[in-house]
Amino acid sequence: MGGLLSYLISWVAPSRPAIKYDPTPDPTTGLTQREKQLIMETWALAGDRKTVKENGLEFFIQLFTAYPYMQNYFDLFKGKSISELRSSPKLKAHATSVMYAITSYVENVEDSENLVGLVQKIAVSHIGRGIKVDDFEKLKIVFLKFLTTYLGERCTPEIETAWTKLLTAHNAVYKMTEDEVKGKK
Repeated sequence: MGGLLSYLISWVAPSRPAIKYDPTPDPTTGLTQREKQLIMETWALAGDRKTVKENGLEFFIQLFTAYPYMQNYFDLFKGKSISELRSSPKLKAHATSVMYAITSYVENVEDSENLVGLVQKIAVSHIGRGIKVDDFEKLKIVFLKFLTTYLGERCTPEIETAWTKLLTAHNAVYKMTEDEVKGKK
């Protein structure tokens, strides 16, 4: 009976062949085609227009809770309590712009050259404020924790690996840019 039922269902809803992804890692990011797809799929959830502001704010709350000294990079947030930060329209605005920057990374994950350019632009603006690659390494840790918590059971080791590779590539470009900027001084 089970075989007959499976046969009948296959006529109504034929199974789709599995998508075959090129397993060759991108030379710039180290991401495979499958990992790029996973990043885009998961960001469709976390970076969704309906939730991006709240998610960005929550991410920054987690960042400032884990690394309180990072609040001091922002004159507007120095000395503020977490409850004050939760209701700060300025933090919400900054958090939203950061989430949109991540959106631009995701939208360019298949265009490594443009992705590098976007990271360099962010790096130059942050290096000028005294923010080092070590701070972005800490940000990576918090972001991965935020993302895995947000995705819950949907988060797989494969998704974590993909995002880790993307953020590691980000920080490598940031470090190169940091070294270039220091070399010019």
